[in-house]
Amino acid sequence: MDGNQLIQTGLGEGALEEARALLGQEIRIEQWTHEATRDTIRRYAWGIGDDNPLWCDPDYAAKTKWGGIIAPPTFPYTIFDAVIAPGLPDVQWIYSGADWFFEEPIRRGDEIKASGKLVDVTDVAGNKAKRMLIQTGEVLYRNQHGRVAARTLSHTFRIPRMNAEGGLRYEPRKEQRYTAEELAAIEQAVLNEERRGAEPRYWEDVQVGDQLPGTVRGPLTRMDMTCYYVGAVGTTGYKSTRLRWLYSHKARHNPEALPNNYDASYYGAVVSPSIGHQDDKIATSEIGMPGAYDNGPQRLGFMASAVTNWMGDDGFLRSYSLRVRRPVIFGDTSYFKGRVSGKRRDGGRPLVDLELWAENQLGETTAKGTATVELPTRE
Repeated sequence: MDGNQLIQTGLGEGALEEARALLGQEIRIEQWTHEATRDTIRRYAWGIGDDNPLWCDPDYAAKTKWGGIIAPPTFPYTIFDAVIAPGLPDVQWIYSGADWFFEEPIRRGDEIKASGKLVDVTDVAGNKAKRMLIQTGEVLYRNQHGRVAARTLSHTFRIPRMNAEGGLRYEPRKEQRYTAEELAAIEQAVLNEERRGAEPRYWEDVQVGDQLPGTVRGPLTRMDMTCYYVGAVGTTGYKSTRLRWLYSHKARHNPEALPNNYDASYYGAVVSPSIGHQDDKIATSEIGMPGAYDNGPQRLGFMASAVTNWMGDDGFLRSYSLRVRRPVIFGDTSYFKGRVSGKRRDGGRPLVDLELWAENQLGETTAKGTATVELPTRE
C-alpha cells in the first residue's frame, strides 16, 4: 500500500447487522479535556472565532447573572467530540450533526466526565454515495456534582471512501478566490458582528419572523483548522510523535487497551483518516471530498455563536440541533443565519424557537437546524 493511501473498504451485505450488534454498547472514552478552566474555555471559544467576554473575561463575567465565566454551549466538544462510531473498520466517518440538550451551563472550575453508548444505526442512500450508514450515539456530560450539564445525540455518517464500491465522490472544487472588494465586504461583516451582551433580550419583545443578525466565518484556511484543534481536538485520534507510534502499536497488538469510539483501524492507519481536514490531496483522491474540508463539530460551534450573540448574557440555550448538508472546503466563507419561528411558555419557562441555516459564498445551504432559547421576561 502506498504510504499516502487509505484503505478503501465498502459496506458489505452484513455491514448493517455488524453495526447494530454494537447497539447499547458502552463506549470506552479517552477525554481530551477534563476541567473547564479559564484557559480551556478561552481556547475553545477562540477556536470558533468567539471572543465573547462572558467566556473569556473574568471581570466582565463576574457582573453577569452567572457570577463568573461560563463556557460556550458547544464546549463539550473539547471534552469529547461525541463521535460514537465503533466497528466497520476502514469505512470513513463524517460527522453529520447532533441534537443537544442543555440543563445548566458549564462553569469555570467544573470537572466534566463524559459517558456514551451507541443507540441507533440506520441505512440510507445519498446523492454522493450509493449507500451509507448513520450511527447515532448518546453522550452525557456530568459535572463534579453528578448532574448532567449537557446531553447529545450525535450522528456520524459511515461512508465508503472514493475508490471503494459505492464510495463517496464529490467533484473536486478549486479554492475560492476573492476580489479585493469581496474581501473588504467579508471584513466589514466580521468587524460589525452584533453581540447582545449585557443588554437583556426580553421574551416579550421578540416577534415571530425576527431575523438574527447572524455571523460570518471565513474564508476557511488551514490556520483556522489549527486554531480550532488547539481548543477542541475533542477526539483521541489526534496523536503526536511517540504517542502516534504507541497507539499504532496498541492497535495491532492490544486493541482492547484503546478507547473504542473508533475501531482500532483508525489508530493503526498509515495515514489518519482525519487528515482530510488538512490535506487537499487526501481529501479529494482518497476520501472523495471536493477539497480539504472543515470539522463538523466546528461548524456546530460556529452556528451556536450566532445564537448566543443574539440571546445575550441573560439567555440560556436549552436545545440545539444542526445537520451538516454539504462540506465547507478551504477558501469557503460561511454565513450563519436564523429567524424566530415561534415563542411559547413551557412549565413556566419563556422560550423562543429558532430556525437556523448556513450558506457558503456560492449561496449553497451547508447546514440546517433549530434551537430553543430561554429568555428573561419583564415580569
